[in-house]
Amino acid sequence: MKRNNIFGRTLALIILLASVLSLFAACEKNPPSVDENTDILDISGYSIVRFDKSKPSVKRKTTALKTSIKDTLGLDLSVEEDWYNPNNPPDLNAKEILIGETNRKESQDALAKIMTSGKENKFVIEFTENKIVIVGNSYGATLRAMSYFINNYVMTSPRGNNLNVAHGKSILREYTVEKTISINNKLDVDIDVVSDVLGTPSKNGHFPAVIELQHQSDPKNNGKLIASMSVIDSTPTLAYITESNDGGKTWKLLARPTETKKPSTGWAGSMAHIYELPEKIGNMPAGTLIYSSNAVNYDRASHIGVWKSTDCGKTWSEISIVATGGGTAQGVWEPYMLAHDGYLYCFYSDDSHPKYDQRIVYQRSKNGIQWEKAVPVCAFGDFIDRPGMPVVTKLGNGEFFLVYEYVREGNASVIHYKKTKDITDWNPSDPGTPVMAMKGNKTYIPAVAPSCVWTPAGGANGTLFVTGQFQMGDLPQNSVFVSLDNGATWDIIENPLPYLPYAEFTADTMAGYRPIMVLGADPTVIHYVNTVNAPNSATIIQYAKLKVYE
Repeated sequence: MKRNNIFGRTLALIILLASVLSLFAACEKNPPSVDENTDILDISGYSIVRFDKSKPSVKRKTTALKTSIKDTLGLDLSVEEDWYNPNNPPDLNAKEILIGETNRKESQDALAKIMTSGKENKFVIEFTENKIVIVGNSYGATLRAMSYFINNYVMTSPRGNNLNVAHGKSILREYTVEKTISINNKLDVDIDVVSDVLGTPSKNGHFPAVIELQHQSDPKNNGKLIASMSVIDSTPTLAYITESNDGGKTWKLLARPTETKKPSTGWAGSMAHIYELPEKIGNMPAGTLIYSSNAVNYDRASHIGVWKSTDCGKTWSEISIVATGGGTAQGVWEPYMLAHDGYLYCFYSDDSHPKYDQRIVYQRSKNGIQWEKAVPVCAFGDFIDRPGMPVVTKLGNGEFFLVYEYVREGNASVIHYKKTKDITDWNPSDPGTPVMAMKGNKTYIPAVAPSCVWTPAGGANGTLFVTGQFQMGDLPQNSVFVSLDNGATWDIIENPLPYLPYAEFTADTMAGYRPIMVLGADPTVIHYVNTVNAPNSATIIQYAKLKVYE
């Protein structure tokens, strides 16, 4: 009886093994099963053909397409241009991936489908018997079509010669874009949304900041935009917090934090900053919103307070005071918050030290309540030196990049930057390097109220943006400075949210005053807020959503 059981089990095991081997052999012979709405297209033998007058940005994107196909599918396709030689016309039966407005009939037919509206915001991707057509009704649209093709077709395909042709044989997309700005013909920035964050035509808004919620415990709240700003209403400067639930198209007033720790000093709204914790700090979980602000009476005293919100900015409670100082020439100003390695850092301008006219320092806290002593970031030997208004971003190489305005007696406020791999050590006696761009034989330098942000989009080093209130030089006075090599060299682009600098808008001095750029959950998206001119000698806060394309 026992021997029979062993024989029966052995026979069953042999049958099972034979079934597995048969199934494995079938899998080797047949392509992977796919959704019924997905076709498999063998693109071995194809070549990539682009319009022979393509801009450098399209050429770079074509190289990115070739690389993604090679890395994902293992195919090394050739790249050609659509030169037309009447003695050697193109083979109509050749297998080709057509990029842009080529001289092939398939490209012209596809383009005709999207040229009717007159809007530069459409692209089409089509699959014919031996052609893949990728074209938009502008260079920017073609770039977006190529990104869509890489992300939704190439990157989703199995390794091998087969391309997943998902959701049918043709796709047409329309998207919203206000305009496209080219960065030295190396990459492009789409401006997708422009809106008023808080229209206060009878008041003066300035010192805006914005965040996209990314770390909320309730996922439905992620993606909301929260903005803060200072608004001068008669005498006090008031705190305004607004929100957008539709990607920045519309905004509504959400809250107005008030000073509770030292209400006699001033109002909780001057030189403010808003931040979402990406990690747990003390008993504050990731997703807690942090609002930092000056409370100031310029004749007597100032301090930097910290508020938190655990309900996406609806309500706020003041939890600590980072630093205290005197009034106008002895105060503490312009806080900027950043979390790193379990600490919450507050960078700010410090007028209170008797040895310096002004210096930049940071203080840090493990819980947002108790703060360690101030550590100098910029503290220079001459009393006429006045560094201030610090903003920090982290580069892709791990370095922290700080911009600040460097004022010297009798000289303009030149924006400088410093870099360090250790956020606790900034070599405070080193002033760093001025930001400057060369155009021909002319030099252009940004000045006053700087900000910065780094995005991984734009090549091996990503793209670094620096803004200022105005610049020295005869280019448009509110240009944005851009670097593709971590600050070694700079180019200039037009400001996505232009304004009249205060030299041209004599009734007000707040236009362009300390804009902020921050990354979205999609790191190629930048959320940007700035102070722009409004009627009645006032300023308003505007928002723009920027998308950076290689």
